Amino acid sequence: MQSRTILVSLVAAALALGFGTASAADGNAAAGKQKAAPCEACHGTDGNGIAPNYPALAGQYQDYLEQALHEYQAGDRGHSSPAISGRINAIMNGMAAPLTDQDIKDLAAYFSSLPSKLSDLHGKIQGGN
Repeated sequence: MQSRTILVSLVAAALALGFGTASAADGNAAAGKQKAAPCEACHGTDGNGIAPNYPALAGQYQDYLEQALHEYQAGDRGHSSPAISGRINAIMNGMAAPLTDQDIKDLAAYFSSLPSKLSDLHGKIQGGN
């Protein structure tokens, strides 16, 4: 009976550690909300952008947001036209530079959890669907 109690305790501990690790690896939306204050200046308090030239982050896929932030950190994401400024977006590169991997996961979890105002172009353009 004692060995069964130990086995159950070990399984419970392993599950608790496993779930704790998984949630940390996926990001924590509550922590992301706390870290998002600097983002609000351009992306709005609701994550939908303060103007059309600022991308909406709310409701985007979490892995997309993580990839975008990592690309900004690496200098691999920015303007597509070299005539503008190469592949560098000075504002976002600077904002992303100090972020840790966990910061990125938390921010992505937070913004992906917000309701989005994004929609497709169905019925809004002429010619196609």
